[in-house]
Amino acid sequence: MQANLASLRRFMKNKLALLGGGFIIILFLLSLIGHKLVPDISPNANNQNLSLRFKKSGYTAYYLVVLSKDNSDLDQLILLDSFYHNQNGLNYKKYNSSDWELSVLDSEASIRKTVFYLGADSLGRDVLSRLIHGARISLQVGFIAVIISLLIGVFVGSIAGYYGGWRDQVVLYWLNVFWAIPTVLLAMVLLISYKGTNEHQIYIVFLAVGLTMWVDTARLIRGLFLQFKERQFVEATRALGFSDSRIIFRHILPNTLPSLIVMTASNFASAILMESGLSYLGLGVQPPAPSWGSMLREYYSYLGTDVSYLAIFPGLAITLAVFSFYALGNGLRDAWDIKGA
Repeated sequence: MQANLASLRRFMKNKLALLGGGFIIILFLLSLIGHKLVPDISPNANNQNLSLRFKKSGYTAYYLVVLSKDNSDLDQLILLDSFYHNQNGLNYKKYNSSDWELSVLDSEASIRKTVFYLGADSLGRDVLSRLIHGARISLQVGFIAVIISLLIGVFVGSIAGYYGGWRDQVVLYWLNVFWAIPTVLLAMVLLISYKGTNEHQIYIVFLAVGLTMWVDTARLIRGLFLQFKERQFVEATRALGFSDSRIIFRHILPNTLPSLIVMTASNFASAILMESGLSYLGLGVQPPAPSWGSMLREYYSYLGTDVSYLAIFPGLAITLAVFSFYALGNGLRDAWDIKGA
Protein backbone atom coordinates (compact mmCIF):
# COMPACT_ATOMS: atom_id res chain seq x y z
CA MET A 1 0.00 0.00 0.00
CA GLN A 2 2.78 2.40 0.93
CA ALA A 3 4.63 1.53 -2.29
CA ASN A 4 1.52 2.34 -4.33
CA LEU A 5 1.10 5.68 -2.58
CA ALA A 6 4.76 6.50 -3.20
CA SER A 7 4.32 5.65 -6.89
CA LEU A 8 1.23 7.86 -7.07
CA ARG A 9 3.10 10.77 -5.50
CA ARG A 10 5.96 10.38 -7.99
CA PHE A 11 3.47 10.32 -10.85
CA MET A 12 1.65 13.43 -9.61
CA LYS A 13 4.94 15.35 -9.59
CA ASN A 14 5.46 14.63 -13.31
CA LYS A 15 3.80 17.60 -15.03
CA LEU A 16 4.27 16.27 -18.56
CA ALA A 17 2.62 12.97 -17.61
CA LEU A 18 -0.30 14.82 -16.02
CA LEU A 19 -0.74 17.01 -19.09
CA GLY A 20 -0.56 13.96 -21.33
CA GLY A 21 -3.10 12.09 -19.20
CA GLY A 22 -5.44 15.09 -19.22
CA PHE A 23 -5.26 15.39 -23.00
CA ILE A 24 -5.92 11.66 -23.37
CA ILE A 25 -9.00 11.94 -21.15
CA ILE A 26 -10.27 14.79 -23.34
CA LEU A 27 -9.69 12.68 -26.47
CA PHE A 28 -11.64 9.75 -25.00
CA LEU A 29 -14.53 12.02 -24.03
CA LEU A 30 -14.58 13.54 -27.51
CA SER A 31 -14.55 10.07 -29.07
CA LEU A 32 -17.53 9.03 -26.93
CA ILE A 33 -19.81 12.08 -27.12
CA GLY A 34 -18.05 14.55 -29.41
CA HIS A 35 -19.95 13.48 -32.52
CA LYS A 36 -23.17 14.64 -30.81
CA LEU A 37 -21.76 18.04 -29.88
CA VAL A 38 -19.99 19.07 -33.08
CA PRO A 39 -21.45 21.74 -35.41
CA ASP A 40 -21.83 19.20 -38.22
CA ILE A 41 -23.92 16.29 -36.95
CA SER A 42 -24.21 14.58 -40.33
CA PRO A 43 -22.67 11.10 -40.71
CA ASN A 44 -18.86 11.38 -40.78
CA ALA A 45 -19.24 15.19 -40.57
CA ASN A 46 -19.54 15.12 -44.35
CA ASN A 47 -22.06 17.92 -44.94
CA GLN A 48 -20.64 19.49 -48.12
CA ASN A 49 -21.45 22.95 -49.40
CA LEU A 50 -19.06 24.41 -51.96
CA SER A 51 -20.37 27.90 -51.22
CA LEU A 52 -18.57 27.67 -47.87
CA ARG A 53 -15.22 26.32 -49.13
CA PHE A 54 -12.18 27.77 -47.39
CA LYS A 55 -14.21 29.93 -45.00
CA LYS A 56 -11.97 31.14 -42.20
CA SER A 57 -12.16 30.34 -38.49
CA GLY A 58 -15.19 31.84 -36.77
CA TYR A 59 -17.39 32.07 -39.87
CA THR A 60 -21.09 31.75 -39.00
CA ALA A 61 -23.61 30.17 -41.36
CA TYR A 62 -27.39 29.97 -41.05
CA TYR A 63 -29.44 27.13 -42.50
CA LEU A 64 -33.12 26.59 -43.07
CA VAL A 65 -33.65 23.01 -41.90
CA VAL A 66 -36.64 21.26 -43.45
CA LEU A 67 -37.42 17.93 -41.84
CA SER A 68 -39.33 15.00 -43.21
CA LYS A 69 -43.01 14.74 -42.44
CA ASP A 70 -42.46 12.41 -39.47
CA ASN A 71 -39.53 14.55 -38.18
CA SER A 72 -37.28 11.50 -38.24
CA ASP A 73 -34.85 12.37 -41.02
CA LEU A 74 -33.06 15.46 -42.28
CA ASP A 75 -34.78 16.19 -45.54
CA GLN A 76 -33.21 19.46 -46.68
CA LEU A 77 -30.58 21.90 -45.44
CA ILE A 78 -30.74 25.29 -47.19
CA LEU A 79 -27.86 27.73 -46.74
CA LEU A 80 -29.18 31.26 -46.19
CA ASP A 81 -27.66 34.60 -47.13
CA SER A 82 -30.04 36.65 -44.96
CA PHE A 83 -33.43 36.27 -43.31
CA TYR A 84 -35.96 38.00 -41.07
CA HIS A 85 -39.26 37.14 -39.41
CA ASN A 86 -42.62 38.86 -39.72
CA GLN A 87 -46.24 37.97 -39.09
CA ASN A 88 -46.37 35.84 -42.24
CA GLY A 89 -43.41 33.65 -41.34
CA LEU A 90 -39.76 33.59 -42.38
CA ASN A 91 -38.52 35.70 -45.27
CA TYR A 92 -35.15 34.48 -46.52
CA LYS A 93 -32.67 34.63 -49.38
CA LYS A 94 -30.69 31.59 -50.31
CA TYR A 95 -26.92 31.96 -50.37
CA ASN A 96 -25.76 33.76 -53.58
CA SER A 97 -29.37 34.48 -54.54
CA SER A 98 -31.10 37.85 -54.87
CA ASP A 99 -34.67 36.56 -54.62
CA TRP A 100 -36.58 36.61 -51.35
CA GLU A 101 -38.72 33.62 -50.47
CA LEU A 102 -41.26 32.96 -47.76
CA SER A 103 -41.43 29.97 -45.45
CA VAL A 104 -43.95 29.35 -42.69
CA LEU A 105 -41.96 27.96 -39.79
CA ASP A 106 -43.71 25.06 -38.11
CA SER A 107 -42.82 21.64 -36.81
CA GLU A 108 -41.36 20.75 -40.21
CA ALA A 109 -38.82 23.61 -40.47
CA SER A 110 -36.39 25.52 -38.27
CA ILE A 111 -33.31 27.73 -38.38
CA ARG A 112 -29.90 26.29 -37.48
CA LYS A 113 -26.85 28.40 -36.68
CA THR A 114 -23.47 26.81 -37.42
CA VAL A 115 -20.16 28.34 -36.38
CA PHE A 116 -17.06 27.11 -38.22
CA TYR A 117 -14.69 27.47 -35.26
CA LEU A 118 -11.69 26.12 -37.21
CA GLY A 119 -12.91 27.10 -40.66
CA ALA A 120 -14.11 25.00 -43.60
CA ASP A 121 -12.20 22.76 -46.00
CA SER A 122 -12.20 22.67 -49.80
CA LEU A 123 -15.64 21.03 -49.85
CA GLY A 124 -17.19 23.39 -47.33
CA ARG A 125 -17.09 20.86 -44.49
CA ASP A 126 -16.51 21.90 -40.88
CA VAL A 127 -12.86 21.21 -39.96
CA LEU A 128 -13.49 20.95 -36.20
CA SER A 129 -16.23 18.36 -36.69
CA ARG A 130 -14.01 16.23 -38.91
CA LEU A 131 -11.09 16.49 -36.47
CA ILE A 132 -13.27 15.21 -33.64
CA HIS A 133 -14.56 12.36 -35.80
CA GLY A 134 -10.92 11.63 -36.68
CA ALA A 135 -10.08 11.40 -32.97
CA ARG A 136 -12.76 8.76 -32.59
CA ILE A 137 -11.29 6.69 -35.42
CA SER A 138 -7.71 7.05 -34.16
CA LEU A 139 -8.65 5.94 -30.64
CA GLN A 140 -10.69 3.04 -32.02
CA VAL A 141 -7.71 1.85 -34.02
CA GLY A 142 -5.40 2.31 -31.03
CA PHE A 143 -7.72 0.52 -28.61
CA ILE A 144 -8.49 -2.48 -30.79
CA ALA A 145 -4.89 -2.82 -32.01
CA VAL A 146 -3.65 -2.75 -28.40
CA ILE A 147 -6.23 -5.38 -27.40
CA ILE A 148 -5.07 -7.63 -30.26
CA SER A 149 -1.41 -7.14 -29.32
CA LEU A 150 -2.14 -7.87 -25.65
CA LEU A 151 -4.15 -11.02 -26.33
CA ILE A 152 -1.49 -12.48 -28.61
CA GLY A 153 1.61 -11.02 -26.94
CA VAL A 154 0.74 -11.92 -23.34
CA PHE A 155 -0.26 -15.49 -24.22
CA VAL A 156 2.73 -16.18 -26.46
CA GLY A 157 5.25 -14.41 -24.23
CA SER A 158 4.07 -16.14 -21.05
CA ILE A 159 4.23 -19.60 -22.64
CA ALA A 160 7.72 -18.97 -24.01
CA GLY A 161 9.08 -17.45 -20.81
CA TYR A 162 7.57 -19.93 -18.39
CA TYR A 163 8.19 -23.21 -20.18
CA GLY A 164 11.31 -22.38 -22.18
CA GLY A 165 12.83 -25.17 -24.27
CA TRP A 166 11.38 -25.90 -27.70
CA ARG A 167 8.34 -23.70 -27.00
CA ASP A 168 10.64 -20.75 -26.46
CA GLN A 169 12.55 -21.50 -29.67
CA VAL A 170 9.35 -21.65 -31.71
CA VAL A 171 8.11 -18.36 -30.25
CA LEU A 172 11.48 -16.66 -30.86
CA TYR A 173 11.39 -17.81 -34.48
CA TRP A 174 7.97 -16.27 -35.09
CA LEU A 175 8.93 -13.16 -33.17
CA ASN A 176 11.79 -12.64 -35.61
CA VAL A 177 9.51 -13.30 -38.58
CA PHE A 178 6.89 -10.74 -37.54
CA TRP A 179 9.60 -8.33 -36.41
CA ALA A 180 10.87 -8.23 -40.00
CA ILE A 181 7.45 -7.47 -41.54
CA PRO A 182 6.77 -3.70 -41.97
CA THR A 183 3.27 -2.59 -41.01
CA VAL A 184 2.73 -0.97 -44.41
CA LEU A 185 3.63 -4.18 -46.25
CA LEU A 186 1.36 -6.29 -44.03
CA ALA A 187 -1.48 -3.80 -44.50
CA MET A 188 -1.02 -3.89 -48.28
CA VAL A 189 -1.16 -7.70 -48.32
CA LEU A 190 -4.29 -7.78 -46.16
CA LEU A 191 -6.02 -5.03 -48.14
CA ILE A 192 -5.23 -6.70 -51.48
CA SER A 193 -6.67 -9.95 -50.13
CA TYR A 194 -9.74 -8.18 -48.72
CA LYS A 195 -12.89 -8.54 -50.83
CA GLY A 196 -15.40 -6.69 -48.64
CA THR A 197 -16.82 -3.18 -48.74
CA ASN A 198 -14.85 0.01 -48.08
CA GLU A 199 -16.79 0.76 -44.91
CA HIS A 200 -15.43 -2.44 -43.34
CA GLN A 201 -11.87 -1.78 -44.51
CA ILE A 202 -11.06 -0.11 -41.21
CA TYR A 203 -11.10 -3.55 -39.56
CA ILE A 204 -8.22 -4.57 -41.81
CA VAL A 205 -6.31 -1.57 -40.44
CA PHE A 206 -7.05 -2.77 -36.89
CA LEU A 207 -5.73 -6.22 -37.76
CA ALA A 208 -2.64 -5.00 -39.58
CA VAL A 209 -1.58 -2.67 -36.76
CA GLY A 210 -2.35 -5.24 -34.06
CA LEU A 211 -0.44 -8.03 -35.78
CA THR A 212 2.72 -5.94 -35.96
CA MET A 213 2.51 -4.68 -32.35
CA TRP A 214 2.18 -7.96 -30.48
CA VAL A 215 5.88 -8.68 -30.96
CA ASP A 216 7.00 -5.99 -28.50
CA THR A 217 4.47 -7.16 -25.93
CA ALA A 218 5.53 -10.79 -26.31
CA ARG A 219 9.22 -9.92 -25.92
CA LEU A 220 8.50 -7.92 -22.76
CA ILE A 221 6.34 -10.64 -21.16
CA ARG A 222 8.83 -13.36 -22.10
CA GLY A 223 11.68 -11.49 -20.45
CA LEU A 224 9.68 -10.82 -17.28
CA PHE A 225 8.57 -14.44 -17.01
CA LEU A 226 12.18 -15.59 -17.36
CA GLN A 227 12.98 -13.42 -14.35
CA PHE A 228 9.97 -14.19 -12.15
CA LYS A 229 9.89 -17.95 -12.64
CA GLU A 230 13.19 -18.21 -10.75
CA ARG A 231 11.90 -16.23 -7.74
CA GLN A 232 11.25 -17.94 -4.44
CA PHE A 233 7.50 -17.27 -4.42
CA VAL A 234 7.16 -19.21 -7.69
CA GLU A 235 9.24 -22.08 -6.32
CA ALA A 236 6.95 -22.11 -3.28
CA THR A 237 3.83 -22.36 -5.44
CA ARG A 238 5.35 -25.29 -7.32
CA ALA A 239 6.17 -26.99 -4.02
CA LEU A 240 2.54 -26.58 -2.95
CA GLY A 241 1.46 -28.39 -6.10
CA PHE A 242 -0.27 -25.51 -7.86
CA SER A 243 -0.99 -26.00 -11.55
CA ASP A 244 1.01 -24.19 -14.21
CA SER A 245 -2.02 -22.15 -15.30
CA ARG A 246 -2.57 -20.93 -11.73
CA ILE A 247 1.10 -20.02 -11.32
CA ILE A 248 1.09 -18.13 -14.64
CA PHE A 249 -2.17 -16.23 -14.27
CA ARG A 250 -2.48 -15.84 -10.48
CA HIS A 251 1.12 -15.36 -9.36
CA ILE A 252 3.46 -14.29 -12.18
CA LEU A 253 1.27 -12.32 -14.58
CA PRO A 254 -0.03 -9.84 -11.94
CA ASN A 255 3.60 -8.92 -11.17
CA THR A 256 4.10 -7.91 -14.81
CA LEU A 257 1.20 -5.41 -14.81
CA PRO A 258 3.25 -2.24 -14.15
CA SER A 259 5.56 -2.96 -17.08
CA LEU A 260 2.61 -4.09 -19.19
CA ILE A 261 0.69 -0.87 -18.56
CA VAL A 262 3.70 1.20 -19.58
CA MET A 263 4.07 -0.87 -22.74
CA THR A 264 0.35 -0.46 -23.49
CA ALA A 265 0.60 3.34 -23.32
CA SER A 266 3.56 3.23 -25.70
CA ASN A 267 1.78 0.85 -28.05
CA PHE A 268 -1.28 3.11 -28.09
CA ALA A 269 0.87 5.98 -29.34
CA SER A 270 2.49 3.72 -31.94
CA ALA A 271 -0.91 2.50 -33.13
CA ILE A 272 -2.18 6.05 -33.67
CA LEU A 273 1.00 6.90 -35.55
CA MET A 274 0.74 3.75 -37.69
CA GLU A 275 -2.92 4.40 -38.54
CA SER A 276 -2.14 7.99 -39.48
CA GLY A 277 0.71 6.82 -41.68
CA LEU A 278 -1.44 4.21 -43.41
CA SER A 279 -4.24 6.73 -43.99
CA TYR A 280 -1.71 9.23 -45.32
CA LEU A 281 -0.63 6.61 -47.87
CA GLY A 282 -4.25 5.86 -48.76
CA LEU A 283 -4.22 2.42 -47.12
CA GLY A 284 -6.17 3.31 -44.00
CA VAL A 285 -9.63 4.69 -43.41
CA GLN A 286 -11.38 5.46 -46.68
CA PRO A 287 -13.49 8.56 -47.52
CA PRO A 288 -15.89 9.92 -46.54
CA ALA A 289 -14.86 8.79 -43.04
CA PRO A 290 -12.43 11.40 -41.66
CA SER A 291 -9.01 10.39 -40.37
CA TRP A 292 -6.19 12.64 -39.23
CA GLY A 293 -3.80 10.94 -41.64
CA SER A 294 -6.15 11.19 -44.62
CA MET A 295 -6.88 14.85 -43.81
CA LEU A 296 -3.15 15.54 -43.74
CA ARG A 297 -2.67 13.74 -47.06
CA GLU A 298 -5.55 15.63 -48.66
CA TYR A 299 -4.38 19.10 -47.63
CA TYR A 300 -0.59 19.00 -47.21
CA SER A 301 -0.27 20.79 -50.58
CA TYR A 302 -1.97 23.84 -49.01
CA LEU A 303 0.94 24.43 -46.64
CA GLY A 304 2.35 27.90 -47.22
CA THR A 305 -1.01 29.29 -48.35
CA ASP A 306 -3.64 31.22 -46.39
CA VAL A 307 -5.45 27.94 -45.71
CA SER A 308 -2.45 26.13 -44.19
CA TYR A 309 -4.66 25.34 -41.19
CA LEU A 310 -6.24 22.50 -43.18
CA ALA A 311 -2.97 20.54 -42.88
CA ILE A 312 -1.69 22.06 -39.62
CA PHE A 313 -4.68 21.07 -37.48
CA PRO A 314 -4.64 17.30 -38.23
CA GLY A 315 -0.83 17.25 -38.02
CA LEU A 316 -1.00 18.98 -34.64
CA ALA A 317 -3.67 16.54 -33.45
CA ILE A 318 -1.47 13.55 -34.34
CA THR A 319 1.55 15.13 -32.64
CA LEU A 320 -0.31 15.97 -29.42
CA ALA A 321 -1.97 12.54 -29.20
CA VAL A 322 1.28 10.62 -29.73
CA PHE A 323 3.20 12.91 -27.37
CA SER A 324 0.52 12.54 -24.68
CA PHE A 325 0.61 8.75 -24.72
CA TYR A 326 4.40 8.67 -24.64
CA ALA A 327 4.46 11.24 -21.81
CA LEU A 328 1.92 9.18 -19.87
CA GLY A 329 3.93 5.99 -20.43
CA ASN A 330 7.18 7.64 -19.33
CA GLY A 331 5.45 9.05 -16.25
CA LEU A 332 4.11 5.63 -15.29
CA ARG A 333 7.53 4.07 -15.88
CA ASP A 334 9.22 6.58 -13.59
CA ALA A 335 6.49 6.28 -10.97
CA TRP A 336 6.89 2.51 -10.76
CA ASP A 337 10.65 2.78 -11.23
CA ILE A 338 10.58 0.24 -14.05
CA LYS A 339 13.93 -0.39 -15.71
CA GLY A 340 13.92 -1.06 -19.42
CA ALA A 341 10.13 -1.13 -19.76
